[in-house]
Amino acid sequence: MVGRLHFHKAQQKQLYGFTGSVFGHFFCLFLMLFLPAVAVAQEWDPLVDRLAADGFSKEWLVTLFNRPQMQFNPSVMAVKMKTLYKNKFGDSSVRELQRRLAILGYKPGRADGKTGAKTRKAIRWFQAAHGLTVDGRFSEQLLVMALKERNRAPTNVKIPPTKPGPLVYQSIMTEERLMEAKAFLAANQKILLRLERHYGVPSEIAVGILTVETRLGTYLGEESAFQTLASMALCDHFNCVADAFKDEHLTKTKRRWIKRRTAQKARWAYGECKALLTYALQSGRDPLTIPGSLYGAIGIAQFMPSQALRHGADGNGDGVVDLFVLDDALFSMGNYLMSNGWRGSMRSRRKQRRAIYNYNHSTIYVNTVLAVADYLEEGRTVFMWDETGK
Repeated sequence: MVGRLHFHKAQQKQLYGFTGSVFGHFFCLFLMLFLPAVAVAQEWDPLVDRLAADGFSKEWLVTLFNRPQMQFNPSVMAVKMKTLYKNKFGDSSVRELQRRLAILGYKPGRADGKTGAKTRKAIRWFQAAHGLTVDGRFSEQLLVMALKERNRAPTNVKIPPTKPGPLVYQSIMTEERLMEAKAFLAANQKILLRLERHYGVPSEIAVGILTVETRLGTYLGEESAFQTLASMALCDHFNCVADAFKDEHLTKTKRRWIKRRTAQKARWAYGECKALLTYALQSGRDPLTIPGSLYGAIGIAQFMPSQALRHGADGNGDGVVDLFVLDDALFSMGNYLMSNGWRGSMRSRRKQRRAIYNYNHSTIYVNTVLAVADYLEEGRTVFMWDETGK
C-alpha cells in the first residue's frame, strides 16, 4: 500500500501543477485511482469473463485486473512468436549473411536462416580471415562487415580448431558461480540429504538445477507472472503480433502458421493463467506479487503454474506448497523428476540426462546441470564452450 501511494504521488507531480492544495491532492488521487481502472477493466473484460465462466469470483477478478500494475503487454507474445518463427523458418539476417558469405566463397551451405554446422564453419573462416574473435557466432556487426567485404575468401588462412567439450552456458561455469553453488551445497546439507533420501536425486544435481534456473533462488524474474500470462492469453490473433513481422516477407503459408501458433500459444497461456490463480489461492499469495520468468515460470526451481499444481510438494510439512520456500521447491523438483524418469538412486548418466532433459528440453541445459554437479562432487571441470551466448 505504501508503494502504491508513492507511485500515485509521483504521477501527480508529473501531470498536475496544483498538487500542493488539499483540493488538488484529492482530485488527482481520484483521477489516478479511478479513471485508469475503468480503462483497464474494459481492456481486460474478455479475459475476466472467461475466467469467471471457469469458476473464479467475478468480483475478485474485477478487483484484481483493475489494480494499477495490471497493464496489458502484447510484446511478450510478439517476442515468443518471433522466436518460434525463427526456429521454424530461420532468421532473415542470418539468411542474408549466408548469401553474402556464399558469394564471397566461404561455403556456408543452404541459405536457410539457421546457424547450422556449415554456417558456423563459414563464419569461423570469415572471422579468422579478418582478425576477429573466432567463435562461429552470428552478429549484426558481422553481417555489416560481410556486406562491405569485396575480397574473396582466402584459402591460406589458419582457422583455430573448435574448442573441445560439451556445450554449456559459459555464464554458469565461472569461478564465481561455482563457488556460490559449493557454498549453497554446504549450507543446505540437511534438506538436500532429505531430498535425496525421499526422491533419490543427488544433492549435487539438485544444486546444479537451481544454479542454472534461478542462481540458487537469487533471481526469480522481474515481471509479474500473472500479468505476463494474462497478456499472452489476451493475444490470440495475428494483429497482436503483426509489428514483430513487419520486416519479414510473409507468404500465405507463413502468415497462416503465425495465426495458428499465436492462437495455440494464447490458449496455452490461458490455461497457465488459470493455474496461477489457483496456485495463488492455495498458497495464500497475492497473484500480482508472484514474480516470474519471461514466459511465466515461478519459484526457486522454476515451474510453470500447471506443473506447480501437478507436481508441487510440501517439503517442510506446513500444509502449504510454496515454491518460493526452499524445502517446497526442492521437494517439488524431486517429485517432478521422479514423475519424469528418475528412479531411486539412479547412477546411469544416460538415464540422468534423460530425466533432466524432461525438466528442461535443452541439451545445453542438461550439460550445464551435470557439469555443475561434477564440479560439486569431484571438484573438477572440463574445458567447455557455448555457442548460445548465454
